Amino acid sequence: MKSSYWLLIIIRSWGRVRTLRVEKRPLIILGLGGIFFAGSLAFFAHEYFTFLQERSDLMSRMQQLTHRIAALEKNLQKAVMEKASPKTTLPFIAIAGLKISRRAKRGGFSVSFQLINQNPQNHPVSGTLALVAQNDRLRIPIYRVIPEMHLNKGIPQQPEKGKKFEIEKQKFIEAFFDGSSGEAFKTLTLFVYSPEGKIILEKSTAIPEK
Repeated sequence: MKSSYWLLIIIRSWGRVRTLRVEKRPLIILGLGGIFFAGSLAFFAHEYFTFLQERSDLMSRMQQLTHRIAALEKNLQKAVMEKASPKTTLPFIAIAGLKISRRAKRGGFSVSFQLINQNPQNHPVSGTLALVAQNDRLRIPIYRVIPEMHLNKGIPQQPEKGKKFEIEKQKFIEAFFDGSSGEAFKTLTLFVYSPEGKIILEKSTAIPEK
């Protein structure tokens, strides 16, 4: 039969030899309790440090998100301000001295005019120019554009292909529409575009018969 206790013998250099009888069950219970306590402590320590790390990561992500939102709001405000406040240089262009002359010998007609820089600060202005001759009184309207580009109902669709200009004070413009094909145009329209392709000036005039 197995014993339920351990026998401890204590031997000292002086005095008598002593013996102690220790029961096994309390020691086993204490040992298991110590192991369980140590395991629980390690588990809770791991969970605690994991929580701290996740909290730190979450705070870092929230800070990055806050910075991104602030940057987006700043860009949005800038875009709204730019849209609400167009460049002051764009309207300061005028057309003066527009003249259309028929060329009986050559056929067709010539166009001449001046682009005037009316910017009070004397800053140069630039952009592109397109001239469209049309006759929309016909059953099938006819159009011709200088320089050549795609039209949609007489309106240029490719302003980047227009005649480029840069004006300090004024610039003289001249163009010729060939009439050898027998086309009879009734109206001439001048389109002036900004460097970004936005129309800033449009002027139409009748083409004389003779």
